[in-house]
Amino acid sequence: MSRRTGAVRAALAVTGTFLVLAAAPTLAGALGGTPPGPLPVAWEDGRARDAENATPSHAAVLKAEEERRAKEEARRKAKQAAKRKAAEQAAKRKAAEQRAARARALQGGTPAQNRALGMQMCRDRGWSASQCDDLGRLWQRESGWNHRASNGGSGAYGIPQALPGSKMASRGGDWRTDPRTQIAWGLDYIQGRYGNPSNAWGHALRTGWY
Repeated sequence: MSRRTGAVRAALAVTGTFLVLAAAPTLAGALGGTPPGPLPVAWEDGRARDAENATPSHAAVLKAEEERRAKEEARRKAKQAAKRKAAEQAAKRKAAEQRAARARALQGGTPAQNRALGMQMCRDRGWSASQCDDLGRLWQRESGWNHRASNGGSGAYGIPQALPGSKMASRGGDWRTDPRTQIAWGLDYIQGRYGNPSNAWGHALRTGWY
């Protein structure tokens, strides 16, 4: 081999090595490796848009949830307020009915109302509960607390069975029909003659009259 021929062969060998090294990435790509170079621009833009859209979407979900909870809370408070208002109105109606009942009782009328009026007027005189209870027993036996009770035999009339009934005119011209007038006269009579209802009741038990 001549010296020139050996130099040519060496040059060809070096050139072939460079060609193989330069073709390596292309071969690796062909065999399934990672392709060389950056990702496509369109793909990067898509990812950026998705990231931008994700934040507003999440915020919208949170805002909607807050609004839903606020509405539920408002409904709950409104329901509680309605219940309180209904309870207050019911309490006011009950109180008004009780006041009306007490007012009717103080006006008298039925035997039960007359008795309630008599018990109140008895307490107003300063008499004790037991003394007022004896008054209730006394006039229950005399008239049943009926302000129109009349004894045809004796002429006694009204709740205290005043004899004659016209005596009660000293307390008011309406003595025939007004339980308050009759009770007031009867309490005056008991206080003046017996001191208190218990003494009058004791006398009635012993004698049959007072």
